[in-house]
Amino acid sequence: MLRMILVIFGTAAVVVGMLGFRGQLTQNRPWHVFWDMKYQPKYTPQAQDKFFGDHRTMRTPVNGTVAYSANSYFDDSGSVATPNPDTLRAEDDYYRGVTGPGADAAGRLNYVANVPAKAIEIAGGWDNLLKRGQERFNINCSVCHGVSGNGGAGEAAHGILGRYGMIGIANYHDDRLRKEADGHLFHVITNGWNSMSSYGHQVRVQDRWAIVAYIRALQLSQYAEPSLSQKLATGGQ
Repeated sequence: MLRMILVIFGTAAVVVGMLGFRGQLTQNRPWHVFWDMKYQPKYTPQAQDKFFGDHRTMRTPVNGTVAYSANSYFDDSGSVATPNPDTLRAEDDYYRGVTGPGADAAGRLNYVANVPAKAIEIAGGWDNLLKRGQERFNINCSVCHGVSGNGGAGEAAHGILGRYGMIGIANYHDDRLRKEADGHLFHVITNGWNSMSSYGHQVRVQDRWAIVAYIRALQLSQYAEPSLSQKLATGGQ
């Protein structure tokens, strides 16, 4: 038995020594047992292809391309201190849910109090905005917060994930969230909050405002305070 073990390990050592530690350079393609995504039909940096007239695979972006966060497309994207009007949308209230750059004395962003008029105009009125908000809410939000917006966890959970033990799911009917600015809810959908991840990459700006409007409708259904009813009746003003 001992002899068999020594033969096996000895043979393995010889194979590794011959194939793995030869100490020589080669231009041959290495052996790949698991190819994974090593080779695939794609363009690589600094490569050539005859499809384009200049044979370059690295292309200049099409006209109208907007950089995510930089002075221009050719700058290092990095991070900028304040939004650059040349590369970002100008309307802070609609695109970011704030009244402008900066924060208040408590360090909170200057959130807009109400759904911007532009969102209502694009939707074609409050009715259309709320219908769209209900649809998007049920698709993107109800899985955690429940179709009622009550959130919760464990036995009190109203969403699927809450029943599986996810903590920190907000209840939209809490006083804290009823009193929050509309811009704050928009900001949370865009960037995430605590255990909630960002939905900015999958829910477009207009639909985020539609969801905010629908959340307010859910709150009114459970908390029809005269001041809130008046707010909805006057178009959120």
